[in-house]
Order: sequence, then C-alpha cells, then structure tokens
Amino acid sequence: MWPALFGPGWVWGALVALCLGGLLLGLIGFLLLTVNDRRRPSADPLEELWHRYEEGDLIREEFERRRREALERVRRAAGG
Repeated sequence: MWPALFGPGWVWGALVALCLGGLLLGLIGFLLLTVNDRRRPSADPLEELWHRYEEGDLIREEFERRRREALERVRRAAGG
C-alpha cells in the first residue's frame, strides 16, 4: 500500500533528497568552520608569541627569551 501511495520511484526521490540535504549541510558546516577559524597568520612575530603565551603553550621564561630574540632580529633587520 505505501509504495503505491507515494507513486513509482519514490525511493529514489527520497534518496536524492537526503543526499542533497547532506551535501547542503556539509557545505554550510565547512563554510562555518573556515570563516570562524581562529588561527590566522600574523605578520608580527611578537603578537604570535604573546598569543602562544596566553594560550599556555609557552612558559614565562621561554616567552621572555623568544621575545628578546625576536626584538634583536628586528633591530638587526632595521640596521641598528
């Protein structure tokens, strides 16, 4: 009774609708993940160091050492 109620080929129609819905949800999810990506390239090495220190990836001593190294590289690049 049920196959005759929906007409011939309803199974394929439902399968296609499910696939298209899945693709649409996957595309929306992918776009949301790429737009809300918090990892962004930074041209400022000190900003990157500070971010890593805030996140807890660096301890205070390592942050200070790398900060001094980065400042020294900037001074040498500036010619001073």
